[in-house]
Amino acid sequence: MTMDPRPGRRRRWGIYVLLGAVAVSSVGEAMMVVAVPWFVLQTTGSVAQTGILVALGAVASGAVGFVSGPLVDRWGFRATAVLSYAVGGIGAACIPVMHALDMLNFPTLAALVVAANVLDIPASAAVTGLVPELAEDAGMPLERGNALLSGVHQVAQLCGPPLGGAAVALLGVADVLLIDAVACLAAAALILGWLTAGRARPAGRPAAPYLSELRSGLRTLREHRLLRTVAASGTAFNGLDSGLAGVVLVTYAYQHLGSATSLGILLTAFGLGAVAGTVGYAVVGHRLGARRVYLGSGLAVALLIGALAALPSLPVGAALLALLGAFAAPVGPVRTGVLQRSVPREQYGRVTAAVDTAGLVAVPLGASLTVVMVGAIGLRPAIVTLACGYLLVVACCWAAPALRGMHADQHS
Repeated sequence: MTMDPRPGRRRRWGIYVLLGAVAVSSVGEAMMVVAVPWFVLQTTGSVAQTGILVALGAVASGAVGFVSGPLVDRWGFRATAVLSYAVGGIGAACIPVMHALDMLNFPTLAALVVAANVLDIPASAAVTGLVPELAEDAGMPLERGNALLSGVHQVAQLCGPPLGGAAVALLGVADVLLIDAVACLAAAALILGWLTAGRARPAGRPAAPYLSELRSGLRTLREHRLLRTVAASGTAFNGLDSGLAGVVLVTYAYQHLGSATSLGILLTAFGLGAVAGTVGYAVVGHRLGARRVYLGSGLAVALLIGALAALPSLPVGAALLALLGAFAAPVGPVRTGVLQRSVPREQYGRVTAAVDTAGLVAVPLGASLTVVMVGAIGLRPAIVTLACGYLLVVACCWAAPALRGMHADQHS
């Protein structure tokens, strides 16, 4: 089937074009997770410099993400998405090109790695900002649009690193970086050429000062009880998730299952479960209450993590991780839906960027605290403590009056 270039047809196809663009760029970015550290090790021979560059990219992404929100609102979702993907692609392409020209020293490499990652949060805010209009044009429930977007990311995270490792072995790391660059530039071209949604609104009055716009977004987040509750609980979940995935599962696989292959199986089981859960939510999510899904998912995750404290055999552990992934999958789309429906459109970029930055900061903090906890009390008590942490967050959400209004955000 060929696409009809008429405007009406283009608008109905818009959500699928966006999903395709995100899929292409996400796979390229997931491959780059393997390629960049390998390239740095290959060219510098220094593990320390590799760690510095990876950390620098994450810190820069968080810092720029927080302050970029007002710019997302000024430029519009479409322009921000195009710019973010284009800058990331150009940054990735310049690394092997400058290396081939013998112009790549460590400070230049650091700057290019930062450029390749620095607009990740604005890109995420812009893409989720596009979904409501595109889903409405396609006659699609918003829950389904958000679930499909989440599923695209999950499949990319599941497939991208193995593809990146295989491509590095077959083609070389420089070619993998160029593949990522082409993927990001292709995503930018798709959005620029096919989407008409998400343009900046015509200027009716002079824009407020930048700092005033930034403060207004933080004020909206602070004063809106539902947004504040969802942001706080989502940040807590992110911290707990990082402790589980980055510390507990690694220790469990190393100390009790005895191989790195076991860790790969556990993570793959989780990823497949997450994809299945996302597909299920895409099918029926619009018929379920957002509060029921949010609390039910959190409760199920807490119980499944608690079951891991038994340190089961690999088949049982993989089954638990698959179920955990399936039950955890709807949490992200539900949170995104709350933001899309509750945040004023003219403030969506700044509020969403602040929420995403808080969630990003929670990742290293959660992992660090879990490392300390495992060292102090042992793996089994640490898993029980993580499960109790999930239960505490769920209980706080259940008791929060603001969350009882989540059902009002659902379409019938």
